[in-house]
Amino acid sequence: MTDVETSMMDRKWLRLLFIGAVWASNAWANNLRSEQLVNGRKQYTVGTYPETLRFTLTVANIDLERPSELRSATAPLLKDCTRSPTPPLVVPEGGHVTYQCELTLESYDACLTLGIHDANPVTPNHEVSFTSTFSIGWDAGASQAGTNVLCLPRPDLFCDDTVYLSTASRSPEGRPAAPSRLYIFDPATGTLTLQGEAALPYNALAFNPFDNSLYAIASDGVSAPHFIRVDATGASSVIAPLDTEAPQSAIWTAGAVLKDGAYAGFEPSTHRLIRVNPSTGETLSEHVVSAPGDFQVADFAMSPRDGLLYAFNNATQRLTTIDPRTGVATDHPSPARIDGELAEDPHMSAAVFTRDGELFLHGTSGPDTRRASGFHAVDVMTGNLTTLLTRAVPQLANGAMCGFYLWGSPRPQPTTRGRGFFGASESALLECLAYGPISLGALGEVSTLPGALGILWANPAIASDNARRTATESLKVRTAREALTAVCNERVFNTRAPTLSALASPAPLDPGRMEQLRQRLERHNHSGKRTAIPLRKRIFAVDPLRAMEHAEEPRF
Repeated sequence: MTDVETSMMDRKWLRLLFIGAVWASNAWANNLRSEQLVNGRKQYTVGTYPETLRFTLTVANIDLERPSELRSATAPLLKDCTRSPTPPLVVPEGGHVTYQCELTLESYDACLTLGIHDANPVTPNHEVSFTSTFSIGWDAGASQAGTNVLCLPRPDLFCDDTVYLSTASRSPEGRPAAPSRLYIFDPATGTLTLQGEAALPYNALAFNPFDNSLYAIASDGVSAPHFIRVDATGASSVIAPLDTEAPQSAIWTAGAVLKDGAYAGFEPSTHRLIRVNPSTGETLSEHVVSAPGDFQVADFAMSPRDGLLYAFNNATQRLTTIDPRTGVATDHPSPARIDGELAEDPHMSAAVFTRDGELFLHGTSGPDTRRASGFHAVDVMTGNLTTLLTRAVPQLANGAMCGFYLWGSPRPQPTTRGRGFFGASESALLECLAYGPISLGALGEVSTLPGALGILWANPAIASDNARRTATESLKVRTAREALTAVCNERVFNTRAPTLSALASPAPLDPGRMEQLRQRLERHNHSGKRTAIPLRKRIFAVDPLRAMEHAEEPRF
């Protein structure tokens, strides 16, 4: 079956479902009509699991003068639902009979299974996961009503270079307060993208590569602390109360997952370091960190190379390490320099390690705010920091990243970025061009930065001389920029591009084939935008205005 035939069948099926009841009613105006809703709607979208769907099935007698006898009522996907009263039964004139049924979807896969077994021949697909049909019959005819349910896969966390930052609100007394919010921080643009929030004030966020989940400790200095899991939507679930000798007033700030799979948490007022089993919340060990002097750590991260916990000691202004087995802390011999100079009392609130063994810190405050705030790369040998991006984040921020990869774990979608990214990042575009000229087939060749920027920033409707482009010229512009972007995704991120064979012929280009290619390239270029750019790429200077100034009008 071709895509066109499938699409036609899809439309035909949906049309029958949604007008079937009307057709039956018109044909048998003195009889019955079926209606069905799911959670009060004809179409419903599920994004979290488990979720209970409530189906309302109604048989209405649209004859206002005579009763009608309902002979049958079936809903194959809701066969476990008890419908009472059961047919045959008489529906009085102008009256109705309503059945209520519930169906619990335990998982995304369970939803797709329903689509395989329903009566809709084209489900599951990207628009409808399954269709529930409600059919009724009587002596003079039949009627059918359908509701569609679309299930979205639960957002997953993958082991890549995504930087997660969590922030809690503050009480009037300055303690952490609900809600807590989970963000993804993009070092390339400096943007924080909210993923969701939780009704618990949590901190000490950590990424666990063993199950690709986030863990944290919920503590506000008033209530007893709890060990919790945080999902990709920012929602939290309590695993267990935190069993610790720290007082209830303690506020836990730092968290990391160790190579043995244990979670390590730190509380600064008592210097307690705790190891927790992430699956059960059971406390495995507890130490008081032994430090030679003042010790104030807001966050730490585990090095995949030596297994030590690295942090910035805000009390001594030095990089410090903690042995998670013994609790012994060791400061770097020299105070940290930021961009070659000593900074006045900087405060670092978030720490993350990449799988490559690179340490990054996020600063939030200090008298020298200009240099303290922002995202910094750390030389663990010298203890010095290099500012990569200046961006202030809310107080009580905490960081997490997948610090080591386990063989066999699910891999994220290969990294891609859209044309807007390459049009704004000259460093990424220069890396792409460093591999040589970019061939766009019959549309030409690109070998210079201004030429590449010109294609990416070209207006499909109007040329730089204000002349209106023809439909063919506009299509060439839109196709060329997607083709250029796909090649750069392959060169910069090693994500293989679709073939550009439709552009290879020197003969006049077929607009139909070109449009199909453009759509395929655009889908490809956006397919991996959720996957983080590897931090080793050092793509931190994104300046669209500067890029636009350097762009040259393309010639096809």
